[in-house]
Amino acid sequence: MSAQLLKQFISSLQQDVQRLDQLNQLLEQQYELMSQRESAQLQQLNQQSLQLMTALELSHNERDTLLQQFGLQNNRDGMRQLVSRLPAPVQHGTRQLLQELTLKARLCHAQNEKSGKLLASQRQLMQKLTGMHNRTSYPAMPL
Repeated sequence: MSAQLLKQFISSLQQDVQRLDQLNQLLEQQYELMSQRESAQLQQLNQQSLQLMTALELSHNERDTLLQQFGLQNNRDGMRQLVSRLPAPVQHGTRQLLQELTLKARLCHAQNEKSGKLLASQRQLMQKLTGMHNRTSYPAMPL
């Protein structure tokens, strides 16, 4: 196992923890902007969120490639095998990073769900106010 590749792998985990912190903050701001119907600011915030999610996806794909270079499967089992092969101090720190990454991803997911519920309730209100009865179609919205 190459020390340089291992450093790259762990650094990738650290960067994604930071990215998820940023994404969670953006998702919290998104919720506030959605509740205030600030569409111009929301559009800019959504672009920032997309950039972070793209960076997270690229980082995840790079880690999958690194796992394969280590001769491991690019899944949860491969990750466990990698961690189990690390020296004790590095193993402990890496486990903590992975737990933190999982927790922060769950927080982002929960925040996104909260925003989705807000959007659905706003949509229901608009349907009631406008008499729009087709609940399967969405109005055209710029992304």
